[in-house]
Amino acid sequence: MSIENITLNILNEAKSAADISIKNAEERSLEIINEAKLQAETITKEYAERTKNEAEILKNRKVSAAELQSRKMKLSAKQDAIKKSFEKALLKLKEMPEEKYIDFLSEEIVKIPNCEGVIILNENDREKIGEELVKKANEKLKDEKLSLSKKTIHASGGFILKNGSIEINSTFETLLDSIKDELTYEVASTLFK
Repeated sequence: MSIENITLNILNEAKSAADISIKNAEERSLEIINEAKLQAETITKEYAERTKNEAEILKNRKVSAAELQSRKMKLSAKQDAIKKSFEKALLKLKEMPEEKYIDFLSEEIVKIPNCEGVIILNENDREKIGEELVKKANEKLKDEKLSLSKKTIHASGGFILKNGSIEINSTFETLLDSIKDELTYEVASTLFK
């Protein structure tokens, strides 16, 4: 074998070894790239799933907050409507025709057990209906147990019956306050069927 043949064989063997090394390197490189792609896809899926879950949680929180706000607004509107109903009731009581007003108050007065003492009215009622109211209530009691006080009260209507140290407050505001709790459910049921 000549030196040239030997050199050619060495070169061919070297080239063959280099080709194998390059092929191995390319295959390993493809494996690494494929593994990296799989990892990237897994990470992307995990992040997408996490983001989706976080978005769902955030959405649920927002919906819950909006529903709570809506319930608060509805409750506030209902309370406002109930309040206006009571204000309207108070206005109706205040605007009652004088004769009916006197009948109403005298009935309320004589309902009081052991009805006796002085009737205290607001300034306007005292001047306009005071004497007549006391007279009518005494007629219903069939006795002169009541008199009209010179004192006046700050109320939109109604009266206070005072007997010694005992005062029975039947002003409109007190009457409505006393029945407000029990009527609130009834008013709400009527208003919001």
